[in-house]
Amino acid sequence: MKYLQQFLLLMMFVFAGELIHRFVPLPIPGGIWGLILLFAALVSGVVKLPQIEKLADFFLAVIVVLFVVPAVGIIDIWDEIAAYWLQILIVVVVTYFAAMASTGWTAEIMIRRMAKGAACKQACEKRRGGKKK
Repeated sequence: MKYLQQFLLLMMFVFAGELIHRFVPLPIPGGIWGLILLFAALVSGVVKLPQIEKLADFFLAVIVVLFVVPAVGIIDIWDEIAAYWLQILIVVVVTYFAAMASTGWTAEIMIRRMAKGAACKQACEKRRGGKKK
């Protein structure tokens, strides 16, 4: 029952994202809008992590299965794309390293901001004499 509740909550965000996609004239898919809404809800505390955690763990466990269909599709059209294998390989390798680099840089920025925030909080508490409001 918990999975069903979490799935319905997730589907609410997907549906809201599809509505936004329909009415906002930007080339952003509804699923991406839904993820943005879910992220905003998690950050703001409207949705708590335990409300979707079990479903997220399940999706992470079965994510490999989701890539089977695209892989089979590539096998089906291999004759058509065989002449472009080198270009495709170059694009895949370059985008892989670009994604890894941008993820690393983003993580570094977030770690620095979190450390700076913790240092500011400690300094403020020290100025107040260790009293918390």
